[in-house]
Order: sequence, then structure tokens, then C-alpha cells
Amino acid sequence: MKCYCYEADSKLIFCVEDVENAQLEDVIQHMAWKKSDDKFLMSYSQNAFSNQREKELISDNFSRFGQAIFESSLSGFEWEKPLEMLAEKLNENAIEWYIVGSVGDALRGVGVKPFDMDIVIHTRDYYKAKDICYLNFPDSVIAPFTENEDVCPLKYFGRLFLAGAMIDVAADEIWNLENRKQGFGRFTSPISQYEKALWKGYDIYLESLQLRYEIEIARNRKDRIKALDEYINRVQ
Repeated sequence: MKCYCYEADSKLIFCVEDVENAQLEDVIQHMAWKKSDDKFLMSYSQNAFSNQREKELISDNFSRFGQAIFESSLSGFEWEKPLEMLAEKLNENAIEWYIVGSVGDALRGVGVKPFDMDIVIHTRDYYKAKDICYLNFPDSVIAPFTENEDVCPLKYFGRLFLAGAMIDVAADEIWNLENRKQGFGRFTSPISQYEKALWKGYDIYLESLQLRYEIEIARNRKDRIKALDEYINRVQ
């Protein structure tokens, strides 16, 4: 597999080619990459980058980690180390942030192995969180932290590959704690609330267990539903 970036039409193009594994092709397309002939492409406008140095940094990181990024999203990863690295820096800088998705299940003790990590930052803290990530994890930034360019349905989006984990870092008003408590947007019931967990000395907000269960039911992920059922029966 070859992973690299090039500039064209006022954009930075991320390119993946020579993908010989059909399962990896599915993973890449699931991550919103567009197939063009025998290549997979994703592009960002030049405005997404603060300067040439940032562009070169991200291009180099993606070229180095590209194959490992997609393979981790296929096989799963050990989530504790990258989560602890992030929690340390975000919490010590008073960033309000939340875990959404399967990493929250794993943190609770549900028997699942995550394939990626989804972190949501409160919108008021997003660019502060960006600075923290660029300062502390510069060799892990694999996509610019910027306003959304159709890569993610949320307003702000960036991506890290930290300690073997692909981490999406996003923000949008509908995910802010105060709005979720009010049933803001498409979430209208109490299951939209976050729950606070204490993990390795860090206070961390997680999606409620009930909401996680409803999401997996809607997606018909039978292995995840089974793992959640086993966990619920164990802790009741």
C-alpha cells in the first residue's frame, strides 16, 4: 500500500493506492475516502492549513502511518495508552471533552475492542484543543483540525494517529454537554445525556450506556449488542 499527498487545484490531496486487501478497501471507503480508478482520495482546501509547515507536517505523518492507520481500523487497537495520553493533556488544560462510541464501552468494562476512537470537544475549546494536540503530539496529526469539509457530519474535525489508535477529534454545538442535557437537535430523550466516569484519576464524560445500546441496536451490530447485554447482566 502506498500513502502520500500531493497538491492540485488549490487542494492538498491525500492518496492511497495499491490496496490489495478487499477488507481494507471497505475500511477506507467507510472512512469517507472516494474511489477513483484504482486509488482512494480525500482532499482538503489550502485554507484548512494554517501555513506550509503544517501542510508538510501532516503530509509526512500520513505518508509514514497511512497503512498502519487503516490496518488498526480493521483489526482494532489497544485503547488505554492513547486515551490516557489525551486525557492527561486535555484535563490539565481544562478542556471540556467527551468520549463517544465504543471506547466508552471498553472503558466501562464492556467486552469490545474498538476500531477507532471518537473524541468530541466542546465548541468553545476546540481551537485550544487543536493547539494542545499540535504542541504535544505533532507527529500524530494526520488531518488538519479545521471547519468541516464533508469528512465528518460535525462542524469541526481533525484526526490523530496516536500510539496506534486512529482518533477523530470533532466538535459541534449539538454535542456540547448543555445541549445534550436539554435534548438538543435530534436527541430528544434523557438517553442523550452524558455520564461522568472516573478512570485512572481522570473525570471523563461518556455517552450514556442506554444511548450506546440504542445506537448498536439501530446499527444491528450483533456482536456489540451481545457484549453490551453481557455487561448489563453482569453489573445489575
